Amino acid sequence: MGNTSSSSSSSSSSINYDCNKQSKNNKKYNNKNLKKNKNCSNTIKNNLNCKKEEPKKNYKLITLGSSGVGKTSISFRFVSNIFITEYDPTVEDAYKKDYVFDGKELKLELIDTAGQEEYSSGLHDKAIRSCDGFILVFSITSRESFQKIKDLREKILWVKDKDRVPMVIVGNKSDMEKDRRVSKNEARSLAEEFECRYIETSAKTSENIELLFNNILGQVVDKKR
Repeated sequence: MGNTSSSSSSSSSSINYDCNKQSKNNKKYNNKNLKKNKNCSNTIKNNLNCKKEEPKKNYKLITLGSSGVGKTSISFRFVSNIFITEYDPTVEDAYKKDYVFDGKELKLELIDTAGQEEYSSGLHDKAIRSCDGFILVFSITSRESFQKIKDLREKILWVKDKDRVPMVIVGNKSDMEKDRRVSKNEARSLAEEFECRYIETSAKTSENIELLFNNILGQVVDKKR
């Protein structure tokens, strides 16, 4: 009887040991699987995030207007937030800027054209043809520059071979009110005729510069949707 009890106790101890060992192995296995599943979950999550990332869309805008109306100053104010007083009016240039519009990052290229003496050039036509949005600039201190706006619009529509394009008319140098030669009502009437927006800006003080570009970008983005 004594031997039987001892044998039974030894057998029970062995079974408990095996069960504990098996339990530890199961726990270790489960932890390993849990870690593996967690890694898989993170990988899937990362892959989903990667799929959500979209490349930045590119848009090209162009400023057009007579020499001295402030096209380059408007461009510099928007791109670099600085006001320049010296520039070469015979050079066509381009500026690039990453810009957040409507919660999305965009890549903008802004073509800054030379003065009116370049309007008939093939290079100028090529620039117009490649652009998505058009900023027609005159100075509120110059009636002559205002009168050129209608010719500019006709040229754009002819080159693009379209009846309508994203466009905004800009009366620059609003900081020079005492020298005004073009009334707001006259400029607004022309904008209504063209079915576009009229905005007065000052590259010197930065007035309405951001409003101007948000407006033209809104037109361009809507057209490309």
